[in-house]
Amino acid sequence: MPIYTRTGDNGTTQLYSAQRVSKASPIIELVGSLDELNSLLGICTSLLYEIEEYDFSTDAEVIESIQEDLFTVNSIIVGAKLEFDPKKETENIEKTIDDYEKLIPPLKHFILPGGSIASAHLHYARSQVRKVERLAVGLKSKSIQPFVPYLNRLSDLLFVMARYVNYKLDIDDVRWNSTKK
Repeated sequence: MPIYTRTGDNGTTQLYSAQRVSKASPIIELVGSLDELNSLLGICTSLLYEIEEYDFSTDAEVIESIQEDLFTVNSIIVGAKLEFDPKKETENIEKTIDDYEKLIPPLKHFILPGGSIASAHLHYARSQVRKVERLAVGLKSKSIQPFVPYLNRLSDLLFVMARYVNYKLDIDDVRWNSTKK
């Protein structure tokens, strides 16, 4: 069976409801941005698995679990009837954030994205989550709004994971110098 169907050649795509919508519609912009985020998280896990100085496999598995969740969320947004409890999953992310924060020094200043390549990519993924969050909020859909706190917390998780990776690799976070001219 070929991967192509030719059904989208006219600029539309089909939702689970069998409804066809423009590929430029806000809902497709949201699911496309979620797909971009999921792909970027795949890069993050690949980078974590490749680091030889420290075993980040458990951390990569945390991200892979998030990828599963995002695939489910994306499917629900376009009409799939799947189970996902945004409130429970948000609480799970909060617990994971708390666990990571116990492992790193407290943040005392603003930092710039960077440090190690893996950390920089986690920061990039964090900024992509913020984009997805803005799109979700902008849709003002009752079916999408329950996912907003989950996305908000996910960006926080990626931030602390980026800091954790730098910390374990003994790479200082890049401090923002607010007085530099």
